Amino acid sequence: MRSLYIFLTRMMPVLLFLLLGGICIYCIYKTDGYRQWALNSLIREVTYPVLKLQMEWEEWIRIGDENQRLLSQNRNLLMLAFNHKREFNPIENIYYGDSLLFSYHPAKAIETTINKQNNYVVLDKGYADGIRTNMGVISSEGVVGIIKEVSPNFSIALSLLHSQFNIFARVKNTDVSGILTWNGINIQYAQMNNLAHIENVKVSDTVITQHSLVFPPGYPIGIVTSIYPKTTGGYFVLNIKLLTPFEKLGNVYIIEQNYSEELNNLMERIHTNE
Repeated sequence: MRSLYIFLTRMMPVLLFLLLGGICIYCIYKTDGYRQWALNSLIREVTYPVLKLQMEWEEWIRIGDENQRLLSQNRNLLMLAFNHKREFNPIENIYYGDSLLFSYHPAKAIETTINKQNNYVVLDKGYADGIRTNMGVISSEGVVGIIKEVSPNFSIALSLLHSQFNIFARVKNTDVSGILTWNGINIQYAQMNNLAHIENVKVSDTVITQHSLVFPPGYPIGIVTSIYPKTTGGYFVLNIKLLTPFEKLGNVYIIEQNYSEELNNLMERIHTNE
């Protein structure tokens, strides 16, 4: 007991220094936005290889379930192709002139947050793989998010479950369109806002993407589950059950708009001439 007392007495300055140092680092982290961002970036770069290794191990454990899920998806695609041939328009076949408008880079989600107001998805592809900011991200089920940060081997996507994420969406087979956002309450549901009318919209209708420079047109987002009355501003709101299972996100595709550089240069010329 005496030896322990002597040891603690000798180590007290060191322990006090570590405690005060930890408090100082915590205070700086909480009060300085730039340092907070820098520290988060450093932590992610250090922990990504470990997260990737963990993801690969878990994926190996779940390989049986993954194969069954892929078989089910292939079956659904075959049913869609052969039962709705006239409506079927694979995203790989969207052309501009003689070239594909969009290209798709396979990637894996190695970390996904779902319990915050601003959630993100960490992917195992970076600018060494041709990934750039503002590229869209989709899963085989639906929309996932948009790339916001890129390092050589990794990227971070701002998730659809993020307070700043919004996307132009349309109810399939209707002219009803609006802005889809997440209200931060339930990770399985988002809201489609700014709807001037809801003619021909029904519960169970599919909500898809509008044409944009980020996502291909007609890609699934969710299913209408309820229709809210007019808001104070005179607009309707739809509650949408999201098709993407964010709680078990795995394989995804990063979307590259093959004419983005040309379009951005054109937009810069317009702003310059204004």
